[in-house]
Amino acid sequence: MIHEFEWTKKTYENSISSRCWCFTPYDGCWNGSGRAGEDPSVDDELARIVAMEYELWPLPDWVRRVVEGPIRWTGFCGHYLYPLPFLDAVDAIGSQRAPTLNHTCYTVDRRRKQRMMDYAFCLDAWLAGADPEKAAEELIVRDAASGAPQERPGAAGMDWRTICKDVWAVLGERTELKELLIERMLHRTRWWLKATVWNDDAGMEFCRDEYLGDWRDSDPLIAENGNPDFRRGGFDESSSPRVQRLEKRLAEICPDWDRWFRPVILECSWPCAPKAFRFMEKTLWCIARERPVISLPSWPLENPEDVPSFLQCLDDCPNQDAAADWWNSFIDALREWWPRAEALRARGNPGRDDVAKDVNRRLGEPDAVKRWLVRLLVRRLEILAAGHLKGMVNAPSSSRRGARTVP
Repeated sequence: MIHEFEWTKKTYENSISSRCWCFTPYDGCWNGSGRAGEDPSVDDELARIVAMEYELWPLPDWVRRVVEGPIRWTGFCGHYLYPLPFLDAVDAIGSQRAPTLNHTCYTVDRRRKQRMMDYAFCLDAWLAGADPEKAAEELIVRDAASGAPQERPGAAGMDWRTICKDVWAVLGERTELKELLIERMLHRTRWWLKATVWNDDAGMEFCRDEYLGDWRDSDPLIAENGNPDFRRGGFDESSSPRVQRLEKRLAEICPDWDRWFRPVILECSWPCAPKAFRFMEKTLWCIARERPVISLPSWPLENPEDVPSFLQCLDDCPNQDAAADWWNSFIDALREWWPRAEALRARGNPGRDDVAKDVNRRLGEPDAVKRWLVRLLVRRLEILAAGHLKGMVNAPSSSRRGARTVP
């Protein structure tokens, strides 16, 4: 136990509390700028958290794994399964055990991949010149054979006849450019299916019959984005001769290929994003126009076109108003728990609402180490809410709302 605590760079950098700030201004550690929200040296709450940690030394081994795992990687960008990543961190504190997989960037479950494959099938059928009604027939049969609706949320409500008819209508008259852009988009979608991972999917369960690029023994995609212990190879899409031919021709005939279509299709199409399928809709709309007609943060556009929801995908997006309400209840519950955990437990684990009750249940029996970790988690989430997560927990009123309920 340390009786004289001094808030210095050395004290901070020797603490476990300093190791959970990826994708925040504190990631560079003690920078000496003296600016609030950027420099840990002027964060009084963080100083109190580190002092709390030092009073607990020596700490059990599981603490470092939880701080450097689910707390460090929690919620640095929106995930389609929001609020799962945040609950993972609470579960890890409560159980005193880090999960085997952090649900962060590039983690995609089987149900999501099945929906991706359904949309890819639509585009493949269009590319093949099939009739939209014939394509819809197979999708309808596949949905009927996939099991109960609860096993595939939204599947029972997918009107594939309308979706296929609308996709064909949106894409309109066939041109070489449209076909090449769709083919490149399809290749990337299949690459995502193969490259992303989940607890029961090491990234090679899907598209096993597809050559999507040369295998390489080392690939940082998963390890550098939330799961540093996940070591496996990956697929170099750019090495595919087919991709090289596609991109060469696109560069020849599409003025916006290198500037817009290529980065949008390759770099901005993450399937783990809450609005990934809405983004697919918007990209298809631009392919149909053969030019960018939407506004994106990196490519702002005056007077962008309004894109209708022809893929019926809004049920996959968390409703942002509900997401914000859940977030506020979640943060309030954590803020109440860490200083008052014992009192809450003594009163029978009550909570002001269902979110608070759930948080209290997950955290379990309180102790000093859990209280410090919850306080540390709260500080990380406060900083994220002002930065990377602002669009999810405080979305502008002009943003299109998703339809998926948030527990």
